[in-house]
Amino acid sequence: MGEPMAPFEELPRVRRGPLDSLYAALRRRAPQMSTARPGEDGVLRVSYRARSTTVTWDGELKQYAAGLERYGPDAEKAAEMVAWSLGAPGAPTPGEG
Repeated sequence: MGEPMAPFEELPRVRRGPLDSLYAALRRRAPQMSTARPGEDGVLRVSYRARSTTVTWDGELKQYAAGLERYGPDAEKAAEMVAWSLGAPGAPTPGEG
């Protein structure tokens, strides 16, 4: 038999911030895009082919932002808009849906 586990072994931290929600939404809605988990620097880097963007969470305005673009507070809608802005296929056009 194996060795018993330590009674209070520390588990890995689970991140659950706004950028993590956007990361998950992007993986669902636009899996063809290259997206890495948000870094400790508070940014989410997203790319599709030769185009890329860096998305942040604006804590004061409580919304996602990329440069001068503002995507609002909803992770699912922001994922659609990020995909559309990079030209990913299957991304709905603004105002659709």
